[in-house]
Amino acid sequence: MGKLFSFFLFLFSVLVSAQDSINAEGITFLSDFEESHFTNFANGAEEDYIAALLGIDSTMTVSEAAKIKSNVDNFLEGLKKKSLSYNPKKKVKYIFNEVHDRFFRKYELDANFSDIFKSQTYNCVSGTALYTYAFDYLGVPYQIKETPTHVFLVAYPFQYDIYVETTLPGKAGSYVPSEFIIKKAIDNLVSMKILTSDYVNSVGYNKAYNDYYYGNENITKKDLVGIQYYNKGIFLLNGSKYQRAYWNMQKSSLVYENEKTKIFNEGILTLLMDELDFSNMENFKWFITFTKINQETDYLKYKLYSIISNDKLSEFDMVQVEEKLAEVENTDLRNALMETFYSFKAEKAYKFQNTSEALEYAQKIYELNPNNINAKNYIALIELDKLAQKNISDARLEDLTDLVERYPFLEEFGLYNRYRVYLYSFLVANNFNNNQKVAGDAYLNELEQLLKENKEGSLDFNQGAIGKAYGEIGAYFYRKGQKENAMRMLKRGLEFSPENEDIERKIRLINQSY
Repeated sequence: MGKLFSFFLFLFSVLVSAQDSINAEGITFLSDFEESHFTNFANGAEEDYIAALLGIDSTMTVSEAAKIKSNVDNFLEGLKKKSLSYNPKKKVKYIFNEVHDRFFRKYELDANFSDIFKSQTYNCVSGTALYTYAFDYLGVPYQIKETPTHVFLVAYPFQYDIYVETTLPGKAGSYVPSEFIIKKAIDNLVSMKILTSDYVNSVGYNKAYNDYYYGNENITKKDLVGIQYYNKGIFLLNGSKYQRAYWNMQKSSLVYENEKTKIFNEGILTLLMDELDFSNMENFKWFITFTKINQETDYLKYKLYSIISNDKLSEFDMVQVEEKLAEVENTDLRNALMETFYSFKAEKAYKFQNTSEALEYAQKIYELNPNNINAKNYIALIELDKLAQKNISDARLEDLTDLVERYPFLEEFGLYNRYRVYLYSFLVANNFNNNQKVAGDAYLNELEQLLKENKEGSLDFNQGAIGKAYGEIGAYFYRKGQKENAMRMLKRGLEFSPENEDIERKIRLINQSY
């Protein structure tokens, strides 16, 4: 976890100081005010811009937001008449200084938009956001630019390119790079073959300068709202408040299209997987959320097993786990996790000799993955054991045939042939005991075929059952007065089951009768 946290600290060092219709379902908002105005603005309601910026403050109310907006509007209305008398450069400088003097007093990296109106505290994101509102109100065209560590404005782009730096009060706050500086910088880039002369000639020095140093892509007011949530998420992450950090990153990602929010969301959830107490089933929702952005099946199966193997979880908790796993969106991943869950349940039930429950879960596993060897093993063990507990009769052969039709893999398991040896041995014994030689010979043929296939002794058959079969054959011939046939069949039985006590006892009895 230390390496991961170091990764976050690295990303924190590049903190930004400071779509179409969106669906906020499943997003955690801290107030009705935030949810209403964030969602409205994200879906295109420009009039909710100020309210959407204020909503990050969980204490914000409708009346307080209306009061703030009214005060800002009244202030800007007071600037309108005078600003109209200035040329663009003086107009931007005038608006910049008036807004700065009225609203900004102290710069703090972790300030949010509402802090401007509480304590005149701001950062470049909240400051830039207020200037976008002021410029819109006073008719100043602009672009919003983002660098890895900063956001700022360019007023009158491609005409005057007046850079507006909210963090620099006074004269330095709004400035226009001289043509000499712009030309020197671009000519230098051309000489280093970073830009071509043809490109510069086609777009002009000002656009080439603007695009290279500040990017040819502009961000929007939606992005500013998203960056504010992104920044708050970073600060919460740095304070190990992972759940709240994730909530803010989620909201950021709805309006701020940037790959880093996705990276942080996955990283925060990874930290939560290590930090959360999953004996509290309320926290299992975070695991389900994690599956939406992390598709690493092996890790998720490992993490799920570590969660469900906690002895503190009740049966009711396990029911909830199964219900929640059904919510995993990716079908293959959902099936893999269900397989892990059912495997745990089957193993636990079997250990406690609850074979009915173990079979139920093994069958669920088999439906999800017919190649799961553990599921097949449990089914073979339990189903064949159930069959072995029933009375021996011809009907068991039919039961076995039906079982193989349901589970063809049973023929792959040694237990299947061990049961067949057991079943045929007793059918041989029963039929010869009842003087049914024809039926007995038919079953004996099946039995000996199985025994011959196991000539190497790879399977450990029930020697008692084999002894009983050949013992009854010997007894049958003895009753018929055919001692030689009796001895021949008993000795034949010893070939398949050497030193079988039942067979040897019958041989001794016959020898004693001579």
